[in-house]
Amino acid sequence: MMSQQRVSRIPTRLACAAACALAFAACSNVSTGGKTGAAGSSGAAGTSSSAGAAGTAGGAGAPGTAGASGTLGTAGAGAAGTGPGTGGTSGAGTAGASGSGGAGASGTAGAGGSTGGAATDGGADAPKDAASGPFTLTSSAFTQGMEIPLEYKCTNVPPAGMNHSPPLSWTPGPPGTKSYAITLNHNPTGDNSAHWALWDIPATMTSIAANVDHVAMPAMPAGAKQAPQNLDGFTGVGYQGPCPQAVNSRQTYRFAVWALGVTTLGGASPTSTAAAQTAIKNAALPGGSATLDGTQIQTP
Repeated sequence: MMSQQRVSRIPTRLACAAACALAFAACSNVSTGGKTGAAGSSGAAGTSSSAGAAGTAGGAGAPGTAGASGTLGTAGAGAAGTGPGTGGTSGAGTAGASGSGGAGASGTAGAGGSTGGAATDGGADAPKDAASGPFTLTSSAFTQGMEIPLEYKCTNVPPAGMNHSPPLSWTPGPPGTKSYAITLNHNPTGDNSAHWALWDIPATMTSIAANVDHVAMPAMPAGAKQAPQNLDGFTGVGYQGPCPQAVNSRQTYRFAVWALGVTTLGGASPTSTAAAQTAIKNAALPGGSATLDGTQIQTP
């Protein structure tokens, strides 16, 4: 029994020994350096990729449209196309709107007038150019030495007039003029009868219109005064025109303008034309009178 078991185990042991020998041999080759295997062949070089084609440049933008007349706006620039393919289309630039500047308005010239200093009685001085020429009196109705028209003659001798005061104008009075007065007298070198006195005419006035109202304080010239009258049959207030008493005898009548150094005559108003004329002459400035003579006649 014993010998049969040993015989049957021999092949098994021989197979194991062979297997071990082969394994040992393989291990020996690794550890003791068998022949080095041949180097593997290097891989083929990679094929380089083709460079990408450059994109076509974009087309230039269309020129900007000019703006309206005036200051030209900046033209719009078209942006160039980017990348491959067809260039980008640029939009047309719109010109800026023109700016129109309005012309500056010219400044108003300053008028430099001088105001006279206040007088002791509170009145304003005459205009600065008062002494620039002679003090003169004129009328649009008649000239020096000519006949006074019938409109300005008295009503109660032939040929009858209308007893209207004539239009009168004068140049500015001398320096210091604060008001004006007007008088009318018959036969200035003879009886010198008083026919009219009008006073407190403002220094800013240098003329009066025809037909001053027959009242103590006429509307025009504003602020002026007149006295009652009793001459040659007229008993009203104010102007009594030329009224020759001698038939066929041409008479001279003198109108006068007076530059006064006071704004008003002051005190109570004169009670007669003669008294008013006296007060006017007393208040007149030196050289402050100008005259205009005319004539009239009574016919049968």
